[in-house]
Order: sequence, then structure tokens, then C-alpha cells
Amino acid sequence: MTSLSTKMTNNATDVAEQVEHWIDDYIQNLISNEYNKKKRLSSLLKTSGIKKSESKILASWFSNMKEELQEVLNQNDPDLVEGWDFLTLSKISKLHEFVCSICEDFESYGKITKKKKKRKPEQIIKTLKYKDSANVGACYVTSFDPVEIISSKSFIALNVKTGDLFYYETDETFDVKGTTLQNFNDNSYAQRIGRHAESLCKLVSGAGIAYVTKELNSFKTKKKPATGRFNEHTVLLRVIE
Repeated sequence: MTSLSTKMTNNATDVAEQVEHWIDDYIQNLISNEYNKKKRLSSLLKTSGIKKSESKILASWFSNMKEELQEVLNQNDPDLVEGWDFLTLSKISKLHEFVCSICEDFESYGKITKKKKKRKPEQIIKTLKYKDSANVGACYVTSFDPVEIISSKSFIALNVKTGDLFYYETDETFDVKGTTLQNFNDNSYAQRIGRHAESLCKLVSGAGIAYVTKELNSFKTKKKPATGRFNEHTVLLRVIE
């Protein structure tokens, strides 16, 4: 491991030497037809204290042997085939699998997973466009606090300019990207209700959720797939669930 010594700590060098020892023992057991006990590199890595960047270097280092063994299996390089002729191809295949598992463990340990930054509901909905209040016929309606969208499972909204009703439902948690609602499911829809908008607004302000849900299903106009797009004409009418 001299070519790697300037790049790695003593802990990483010790791990590399330990793994090389495992491979030597594995080869010797193949030669003598003895049982090869499975080694748990993942456990060694967890207790070794080596850096993730060092694990990536070691993955690359042992990949050289993995590729060499693959060349022998493919019979592409006569010199390599001759150099490994002390093992049968079936034993070379077993050794190749063992070295592959070592490389995979090194690569897995070396992966850096960034924790997703948790956003507050206020941050999630801050770019959502909506209308605070509006007169819909003789009915005056005000939007509910958009923060409630994040904790809800379904809600309804109305574009007071076009008369389009929007029903949104999620199986997880709603999210907002720009001015567009995300993570709504296929039960969500848009529906032109036109002249019925006033009666809907009156209903939403006073009726129970069960009755509101029933009335939503009574509109006969064709339902269209929801787009999630909101604008300055959209009033947030009511959280359903």
C-alpha cells in the first residue's frame, strides 16, 4: 500500500492491509479447497474510524484487482490468464465475487448522504400566489392561512376570475415549488363551476365537512386533471381534511 500511504491515515492503511490479508487467505483456501468464511468488511469499517474519502480511495484501489480478475474470466489477456493459472476459472469466479463485495462495501461506506434541510411551513408556502379575499356574487370570502395546506390532506380552492374549482388531495404531504403545488394525488381535479361559485362559497362558510364533500360531487361539469398552478385570482376556500 505504499502508493497510498501519503493520502491516507494509519487507520485506513491498517484496514487496507487487513483486507489484503483476507484476500490472501481467501486465495490460499481456494488452492487448498478449504472453506472460506465470510468476512464482514462493513463491521470493520464502522469500528475503524477511517474517513469516507479514504474508503472511496480504497474502493478504487481494490477495483483494480476486481477488473484484473474480470479480464481473466473473459480470457482477454493471455499474460493475466497465465499469471492466474494456479486457480481454475470457477475459483477465479468465486474470488472475483469476493473482491466485488469488498469494493461494494468500501463504496457504500464512502457515500456521503446530505441531510435534507427541514423547511418550516412558512418557508414552503412563501412563494404560493393566492388571493386574500374576494366578492363572489353576494358572498364575501377570505382565504384560509396557506400554512394549513402543509398539515392538511385535502383542500379546495376557487379561481374567482375563471370560476374554476380546485380540489387537491395528497397521500403524503403537500409541497410548493415556486407558485405550483406539489405532491397531490390522482384524486385531485379542476372543474369549471361558473354560476355555482357563489353557492359554493356560501356552503363552504357554514356547512360541515361531510356536507361540503357531498356537494362537491354534485357538480355535473367535466372534471379535468389538476395542474397545481395557483395565481393571484385563487382563493383558498377550505381545508377538507
